[in-house]
Amino acid sequence: MQFSFQFPPAEDAPAQARAALEVFDQILSPDVLEDLQLVVSELVTNSVKFGPRRPITLALAIEEGGIVRGEVIDQGDGERAKVEMSVEPTVEGGWGLHLVDQVAEKWGVREGSTHVWFEIGPDRRS
Repeated sequence: MQFSFQFPPAEDAPAQARAALEVFDQILSPDVLEDLQLVVSELVTNSVKFGPRRPITLALAIEEGGIVRGEVIDQGDGERAKVEMSVEPTVEGGWGLHLVDQVAEKWGVREGSTHVWFEIGPDRRS
């Protein structure tokens, strides 16, 4: 099953994204849905804070076994993200990607863009 959502590059976009994911509460296990909401919220937050102020797209594919593959797309070229992206949290910030790294089974950024992809499933990372 494939789904696509679009959000404005506004401060409430992360909350809108979390709310949109509630439609999967009967499809995904509570743990997977919780992880999905966390990862999506962090990535949409980054798109709002660092993206080019264009609509943000969330594309999801739910596969057998409760595996979710997704991508957050903010139409950026990745240049600013290269400078500011770090998975090491500091006092000033950086916790978003650190959390994504801890929760997602796999994740990355498509070369030359700010399209961040991820995979979440019932086999949670330890």
